[in-house]
Amino acid sequence: MGTLSLNHLTAKAGNIQKSKNTFLSSKLGGSSKLGAVGEGLASKFLINKGYAIVTRNYHIRGGEIDIVAKKGDIIVFVEVKTRRGSEFGKAFEAINQRKKHKILLAVRNYLAQENLPAFASWRCDLIAIDLKAAQIRHYKNVFLV
Repeated sequence: MGTLSLNHLTAKAGNIQKSKNTFLSSKLGGSSKLGAVGEGLASKFLINKGYAIVTRNYHIRGGEIDIVAKKGDIIVFVEVKTRRGSEFGKAFEAINQRKKHKILLAVRNYLAQENLPAFASWRCDLIAIDLKAAQIRHYKNVFLV
């Protein structure tokens, strides 16, 4: 698992400001804005770790992948969970069996759409962003098929 302070990442990003007590308070409204900010931070985090971003917000009927990235020969499907704090639980707790099923449906569709072999190397990761703690955590291979 990799961890990075958001202070470090946002300093590199340059266009995101941190207030004294509430991170990105002026940038966040509803959950879609929160998600978009989190996905942007997660993309920057992955790029800083040597990943190439292939696409973001890959949607199919019944499933979605926040980020599709590649590192070496491995395709990495990334679920991003952004939280303002821990009042609603930890980010990884939001990935239940139903969510896993939807992610796997989207993964299978993506692999088929891109004409990638069934034996292509891939994994599903989770990037958990805690805005209150100003921290990003990267959990690799969060669930196996």
